[in-house]
Amino acid sequence: MPIVAMTKEMGSLGTFIGEEVARQLGYEFIRQDIIREAAREYHALEEKLVKTVEEKPGFFEILSETARRHHIFVAAEVYEFALRERVVIMGRWSTQLLKDVSHAVRIRVCAPLDVRVHRLMERLSVSEAEALKRIRHYDEGVASRVRQFFEGEWDDPLFYDLTINTGKASLATGVAQVRGLVEAPEFQPTATSRRRLENLALAVKVRAMLKSQRATAHLDVDVVASEGEVTLRGIVSEVLDREETGRIALTVVGVRGLKNELIAVEERRRL
Repeated sequence: MPIVAMTKEMGSLGTFIGEEVARQLGYEFIRQDIIREAAREYHALEEKLVKTVEEKPGFFEILSETARRHHIFVAAEVYEFALRERVVIMGRWSTQLLKDVSHAVRIRVCAPLDVRVHRLMERLSVSEAEALKRIRHYDEGVASRVRQFFEGEWDDPLFYDLTINTGKASLATGVAQVRGLVEAPEFQPTATSRRRLENLALAVKVRAMLKSQRATAHLDVDVVASEGEVTLRGIVSEVLDREETGRIALTVVGVRGLKNELIAVEERRRL
């Protein structure tokens, strides 16, 4: 069955649509699980991971190694959950990360600002000013993180297969639209699309493991995976860095073979 990846503006009813789609299809609804598992697997703080996903970065944070590391941790768990297939993944960059997986249905849920403000005022019993403040804080945070990590705009229609405007479309209509794509032949998984997802998931899992280890966290390594065979590329300072990177990569579940093409600076100088 296809994967459903969704993103939503605050107050757009996107979570309600996602939960109902999951209920009707017998899928798992995944959101907080991603942050929780990423924190557990890679020894990170949940609140720091949430901040990296949802809050606008400061000037220096845009360039920080910590933000890039947190991005990889979250991405690794998105792919891990996507491998289950029968899932609705809400947010956590799932619509961007799964853009090259043909059996992922990518959905954006939005609504006019005034509609969202009114909904938040009713649901949270807050003033109009407070509702507007919360919406703008959330929207600006998510949009800035998509720009930071994916060099694109959160509302770019090319990130999505369907955009639902709940200012007009009802909850039931939105659910029906998502289900229509899930049942469409062009979104059904194939052997090729599953291999594509497996390769992406393994490559990011290796990168996340390297970023979680003190000895290799500072290294920027390109990782390519193909049916369990992993290739490491890039420049490292020392031969020991290359050896340690290869050793850690081989500990990742799913890695069956390794081609270590990392070049140590000290060796490059001899060439």
